[in-house]
Amino acid sequence: MTSSGPTEPALKSHRRPDVETTVVAVRNVRFGDGSYPVVAGPAAVENEEQMVAVALAAAEHGASIVRAGTFRAETSPYRYRGMGEEGLWLLEHAGREAGLPTMTEILEPGHADLLAEHVDMLEVGPDNMQNFVLLRAAGATGRPVMLHRGPSATIDEWLMAAEYILAEDNRQVVLCERGSRTFDPRTSDTLDISAIPVVQRMSHLPVVIDPAPSAGGIDLVKPLALAGRSVGADGLVVAVHPDPATALAGNGSQLDLAELADLMDALGIPLLRDEIDRVDRALIKLIARRLHSSVEIARIKHLRGLAMRSPDREAELIAEAREDAAAAGVSPDYIEELMAVVLTHSRAAQRAEIEKSETPG
Repeated sequence: MTSSGPTEPALKSHRRPDVETTVVAVRNVRFGDGSYPVVAGPAAVENEEQMVAVALAAAEHGASIVRAGTFRAETSPYRYRGMGEEGLWLLEHAGREAGLPTMTEILEPGHADLLAEHVDMLEVGPDNMQNFVLLRAAGATGRPVMLHRGPSATIDEWLMAAEYILAEDNRQVVLCERGSRTFDPRTSDTLDISAIPVVQRMSHLPVVIDPAPSAGGIDLVKPLALAGRSVGADGLVVAVHPDPATALAGNGSQLDLAELADLMDALGIPLLRDEIDRVDRALIKLIARRLHSSVEIARIKHLRGLAMRSPDREAELIAEAREDAAAAGVSPDYIEELMAVVLTHSRAAQRAEIEKSETPG
């Protein structure tokens, strides 16, 4: 990238050869780890019934985060401006009901602390991409921030805007490609699919897409969402409303709940969720088998007068687990932490079994 001056440091958002994609955590959701989180919700909070319905549908169909506008800025001051603080509480409530993290847009620096108290992730909209005071305020909250690309912004300008968040010692930044302004009247903006691999080549930050602003009709949201996934996007933002025809805000590109279900099926999200559930159940069964075997070993050792714990054996198990993890492409540190938990609970079960066997009666 061309530097604006000889004293300007290299962009921290830019990728170096030794830097992998940053994984951004929003509670139990991860952007940049190879998964494909879907952020779903209406353009604006309108009432409790609307928000809870969307949040529950989002959770049911495999979305990972529920989002909605609480404070809103429209091109006309006479359009719906959102519910403000009340909308923020309704969004928080809906997220709890559905068991999903929440996200809303920040419009003013003075709102930063309030929003950070009630939602799990902040988003900076395209019109505020270069509102540097707002970017700093959002970054200073410590909350993950989704930064939308401005409709006329270059990729370099987009990444430089991310620097203002990163400069607040906040590494939790997700980029969102949502379309650039063009002269074609059939789309409000044109989604730059090529920006996804370009940004991933240039930056370590995860990048998601929001096809709704670009669509010239609701029927374009699904193919654009599929296109984003096909080029390796790290997630999707999709606008959803229980009854889009009566929505108080939005540009006509909000899916209804049935269309959300259809999109998620097309993306394969429910199938992936089912696969994860099957793996989780298998893990529980394997852990139960391991725990049973460890208790049997403890019983035999007790009868033979042998020491319950063998530090050398535990060290050998952990070393083998780390090797297996590396071969499987999983972090050895993660597996070591997991093994430590398994061994701790095994020892506790063994002690409980021995104490029970020594108790008279």
